[in-house]
Amino acid sequence: MIRACILVFSLLLIAGCAGIGGPLPTAPAAAVLHEKLRDNGRRWQQLDTLAKVGLTREGKFYSTQQFILAEKPERLRVDVLSLFGQLALQLSVDQDRLQILDKTSLPPRAYAGPLDDDLLSRITRLPLSVSQLVRLLLYDPPVFVTAAAGVEQTADRYLLRLVQGQQQQIFSFDSQLNLRRSEYLHGGQSLLQIDYDEINPEDNFPRALRVQMPAEKIRLTLSLSDLRLNQPVPAKRFRLTLPEGAVPLLPVDAAGAGVGKGRS
Repeated sequence: MIRACILVFSLLLIAGCAGIGGPLPTAPAAAVLHEKLRDNGRRWQQLDTLAKVGLTREGKFYSTQQFILAEKPERLRVDVLSLFGQLALQLSVDQDRLQILDKTSLPPRAYAGPLDDDLLSRITRLPLSVSQLVRLLLYDPPVFVTAAAGVEQTADRYLLRLVQGQQQQIFSFDSQLNLRRSEYLHGGQSLLQIDYDEINPEDNFPRALRVQMPAEKIRLTLSLSDLRLNQPVPAKRFRLTLPEGAVPLLPVDAAGAGVGKGRS
């Protein structure tokens, strides 16, 4: 009797394990996956987090700890810490206003004025607009292509492929229909790929992001902790207090004011 019970239990265990690693159910319709993207866009509006950030660009690696505050559509604040835990650089965007405070030099350098996309990219070292950065952080990658849609299925992912001429976007979903990857291609060449990992089962929000831009030789990783989502953010948190006597930081000066120090 005992042997029979053990045998039955073993068979059930084997069957259960096989089910966990089994094939995906039939792929959902494209409209269902489109709705999952729209749901992410509606659901996540604010983010307040500590992030461990690693950036590789053209063979140089930059590693920092950053406090990141993001709010749709175009509000972003980043406080970058030095290797010794001191505030090294601050950046804030409030709609069309940009403020920067670079404390890595004495006296510090500062900018306050209209949003300059080139200056923003030089500081972040990423060729992305503030609205694109905010949406990527808030698990809501932009959908640029709205033409023909098709659904494909791999061993462990559903792929929503959007095609319009030379442009393609591929959104990858897991078995729970959590978005795990967004890739943008032109003429078959991958321009931008965003991977979302460590999906928290309580809120279905990722705790790890990886961004790759092959043409620019850029790879960015973010590991999020102390995360707060959808909490109202006072407008004053997107305003920096710039010290008197700071040296004006002009857009043409920003090439050397990037976050962190690189090493090959």
